[in-house]
Amino acid sequence: MSYTINPDTLSSLLYPVSYRNIEPSAVVQQQVDVYVGGSLAGSFLAAKTGTSGSSAVFDTNIQSFLYSDVAPVTGTKSTLFGTLNTYSLSTNTDVIKSIYCVAKNQTLDSSGFLVTSTAPQYSATAYVIPSQFYANEYDLGDFYQPSANPFKFLTTNNQDRRCNAAGNLYLSFVGKGVNSAQFEFWTNAGASSVTIVDLVNATANNDLYTISVGVANIFNTTAIFHAGNFPTNPDTYSYYEVSVGSYSGSYTQLSEKIQINIEPNCSDDIELHWFGKYGGAESYQFRGLIQDSQTANGDIINLSQPWNLAASPKANSYDKTIIKTNQRVNKSKQIKCNVSHEDAEYIASLFYSPEVYIIENNQYVNVTIANADIRTNDNRATDIELSFEIIYPNKPVAQL
Repeated sequence: MSYTINPDTLSSLLYPVSYRNIEPSAVVQQQVDVYVGGSLAGSFLAAKTGTSGSSAVFDTNIQSFLYSDVAPVTGTKSTLFGTLNTYSLSTNTDVIKSIYCVAKNQTLDSSGFLVTSTAPQYSATAYVIPSQFYANEYDLGDFYQPSANPFKFLTTNNQDRRCNAAGNLYLSFVGKGVNSAQFEFWTNAGASSVTIVDLVNATANNDLYTISVGVANIFNTTAIFHAGNFPTNPDTYSYYEVSVGSYSGSYTQLSEKIQINIEPNCSDDIELHWFGKYGGAESYQFRGLIQDSQTANGDIINLSQPWNLAASPKANSYDKTIIKTNQRVNKSKQIKCNVSHEDAEYIASLFYSPEVYIIENNQYVNVTIANADIRTNDNRATDIELSFEIIYPNKPVAQL
């Protein structure tokens, strides 16, 4: 008998990823092979978990096979974070993986020996991402069509966003049914124009994609267009709206629409990008008090005074009698600023992200967040005050 229950088409690896197989009572256990991304990730023997009438029930959870194969991973920048200051569309094969199981029944022969069946049973193929469930639901149906229409981007911030001319922003989405993106630009005078971008992908696939949508990513850059093009000067525009969908002679919107408000450049802002709680790229430009600091740490050791009986003087003031070893330099930034209520809840996801980058000299720099403090809601305040510290990696220094 084949598999009777499979994971959802799109499942979260943060929760059980379970299959069910109902077999004749003579089946004592199953050999289960787990395939992640099309390759064998491991095998195990599944014991019977219950009965249904006279049949044996096998419930198998393969969640543990997924963590090492799905981003984020140590030592590698996730592909969610696209090219800076130009348009890009990245296929995030490290963030989404296909999974399926192959089971072979094992029974006892008349001599009591274990016999493995030569007839494999294949489960349906599902896909997993490292995502929390949306709101109070226990599935990811809000993030792909046709389960949701329009479906949501893989972001915590579904509200309007702000971005200046130097800013990079990214939106991640599940690509099933999607082959194009639409940008509608609104000038300061209130006129609009539409640009439709060809994503050059197959609409039937279940890949995960990240598209760059910041002002620095699209103005005065190029792509493959179905209609229109990207404007050159953001100063003449007040905002634009972004969605993804299907194009076949005309554009059909399938995703939600995100509005991006264009703001003037500011010398006291920083740009952070992080791996979001729904498995997508997140981005934000912080404005406020920014203080840089460095601390130097090490182990101080007192040494005995060298003493030379034949010399005059017998010791010197410059003799090394105290040294510092295991030296390390820690660089950090302290950020204090005020944000809107909507942005406060969004920024909270930065504080527990496993992968964070700051943009410096047009490069991604790996950092982490510490000492974060934010109220995600305050019914007596018009905005929310937050503070946090950006910690840089230790830099090597000369050692004794």
